[in-house]
Amino acid sequence: MGMTDAEIYEFDLNGIIVYRDLIGRDDVSRMNSLIDDKIVQDGKDYSHSFSFLDIDACFMDLMAHPRTLGIIRHMIGDWLRLDHHYGLQMDNTSVSKGKTKPNLHGGPRQDNGEHEYQWIDGKMYNGLIVVMYALEDVNPGDGGFIAVPGSHKSNMGVRHKPPVDSPLVTNPSLKAGDMLIFTEALVHGTNTWTSDGRRRSLLYKYSPGHSAWSEASGQERYLPITQNDLQRDLLRPPSVGGRKPLNFPATK
Repeated sequence: MGMTDAEIYEFDLNGIIVYRDLIGRDDVSRMNSLIDDKIVQDGKDYSHSFSFLDIDACFMDLMAHPRTLGIIRHMIGDWLRLDHHYGLQMDNTSVSKGKTKPNLHGGPRQDNGEHEYQWIDGKMYNGLIVVMYALEDVNPGDGGFIAVPGSHKSNMGVRHKPPVDSPLVTNPSLKAGDMLIFTEALVHGTNTWTSDGRRRSLLYKYSPGHSAWSEASGQERYLPITQNDLQRDLLRPPSVGGRKPLNFPATK
């Protein structure tokens, strides 16, 4: 299953869409426990961003989640790859607040066209697409991810962005297990985290198979922990010629 007409309409209208309950409660709990254990083991500061793909096989499985790939296939096409990934974590301590200033960035045709959104002959074309899984709830006004719906089609996206406190800016509410997808052509960013709870999200960023945002060699270190051809194919470097389509898994 890819995207329904209603979902395509919503994504085309807003440049962002939320799928509820994509990760089950038990899986969310397990992922949080794995990350918590890794934080203790490493003794590192995870108060902003962190790598997670090699913590456990479940995160590699999530990279190739059948439902997600069906959606991304509709957005990007049959030839796609995982460009890069990272986790985000925030709380309302002064240290965390100091690491992320309220900001908006991105927009259509930014960065040599990698932030692309267009339709040609009835088909959607995207550049870099972000899949964000919430591992903790985000309630109204908590902060964290913000965006300007519809800005992926703006004719002024390069030279104008609204202030963070503009009524044009939304702060989507999420429950742990929800999946939010947006195009990098959307003006988006981060606002100060105000909740007493913790923000924790996993971001997987997918590109068309011919392009790369991050250096492609950065994915090579994950190849030894892949479990099947699909996962290995998602980590392939970009190319235009000699492309072998992904063997997309069936979805219910």
